Amino acid sequence: MEKRLGKGLAQIIETSAQASPSFVLLRVNQIRPGRYQPRQKIGAAQLEELKASIKRHGIIEPIIVRPVAHGIYELVAGERRWRAAQAIGMQEVPAIIRALGEQETLEFSLVENLQREDLNPLEEAKAYDRLISEFHYTQEQLAESVGKDRATVANRLRLLKLPGEIQAALADGRISEGHAKALLGLEQSVRQLELFQRAVAEKLSVREVEDLVSRWQPKPSRRRGASDPHLKALEDELRQVLGTKVSLISRKKGGRIVIEYFSSEDLTRIMQALGASA
Repeated sequence: MEKRLGKGLAQIIETSAQASPSFVLLRVNQIRPGRYQPRQKIGAAQLEELKASIKRHGIIEPIIVRPVAHGIYELVAGERRWRAAQAIGMQEVPAIIRALGEQETLEFSLVENLQREDLNPLEEAKAYDRLISEFHYTQEQLAESVGKDRATVANRLRLLKLPGEIQAALADGRISEGHAKALLGLEQSVRQLELFQRAVAEKLSVREVEDLVSRWQPKPSRRRGASDPHLKALEDELRQVLGTKVSLISRKKGGRIVIEYFSSEDLTRIMQALGASA
């Protein structure tokens, strides 16, 4: 099937407008929440701002829905606008009705949130993972579709490797994405949880967590990467290019480069970045 993720909300609306020259007004009680909404939480402050804007200017951009039963529609895009309209007592909202299948509905729901940057890092990671697992996107195709580099996509996906407690803290803002990425430097989930709990209790900065990760990691006796500024800089550069953990292990003569991957998809992406085929 043709990949539609990169199409963008504006083009979806334009296509819909061409199919139906005018928008329709639907009663808010005709609409039900979307089953494929990647955003798990709607911030109270953001909702209040949107309510104030709608009171002042109305709903400028229509929501997108699909018919699911006689006179009943499911949201595809625009859940916050719909909820804000309900909250201020609006009886009707402008809408575009699209006849969409399950797969198209999921893709459209994801593209709106990804392109609007409405998702927190964990929600974005779950959206990427769902596109890969359900629609068989490669990381390269996904990165191109959403306009991000492959390293960003790969780093987001790595967040899903963290224990559930840490993921929950990232989702509700108790730790930042920088904290979460630093914790991924520890291989054992028990150690990740231990440092996470300390970081929250002591309100550690990202830099402080990174320093502790470096101290907690077991190091080969002859590795100079942690103490040699030149090797450390090369490690950092390789990590940015490949979007994964890279270790330079120095010996008296020569050394080793260790490149880690976390799935067969990740390995394929790294091989492509190196100019090789997996």
